[in-house]
Amino acid sequence: MKHSIAPPLFILFIVFWLLLAINPLYRNIWIAENIVLLMGIIYLVSSYKSLAFTNRAYMLIFLFCILQTVGAHYTYAEVPLGFWVADWLDIQRNHYDRLVHFMFGFLLVFPVREIMNKTVKFANQQMEILILVLLFLGLGGFYEILEWLYALLYEHSEATDSFLGSQGDIWDAEKDVLLAGLGAWLYLLVFKTKSEGKPNVH
Repeated sequence: MKHSIAPPLFILFIVFWLLLAINPLYRNIWIAENIVLLMGIIYLVSSYKSLAFTNRAYMLIFLFCILQTVGAHYTYAEVPLGFWVADWLDIQRNHYDRLVHFMFGFLLVFPVREIMNKTVKFANQQMEILILVLLFLGLGGFYEILEWLYALLYEHSEATDSFLGSQGDIWDAEKDVLLAGLGAWLYLLVFKTKSEGKPNVH
């Protein structure tokens, strides 16, 4: 049985998170972006032994948390990496938010599948893929609703526009939801749905 990589990854993430908690571009956006993230971290820590994720799942969760933390610090519309890529490709839009929405599905579908396998038995692999993709489409839509509620709360401001990250695209929310579903589907297509790896020793 493998030893879990969760403890060192957790320490590494906390250090990274604390560094990016210093002087974020918009403090109120940083707080809003971190609420869901910290709720997820608390859930992972409190259910560490009962969940018993594989090391692959922990690594995928870690990578997504890093992407989310960077977006919270700069806001998704103003992450430097997105501007560098935009300059390189000679395009106007900062696509970092699109990347994170895609990676939300791509990186987290495997850990979510591990959780579901403990309680749900699918009729076949096709049904499993369908349910997981629909789940991530739903989660993507739920997050867009949270963004909309935030915008209503703070009305129109530069910070609100940065939080929404639409950058003038009226179909931004729909595209973000679609990318979450596509990310989940692509991971399941490329790596299949078969769980690999043995339970970790905690």
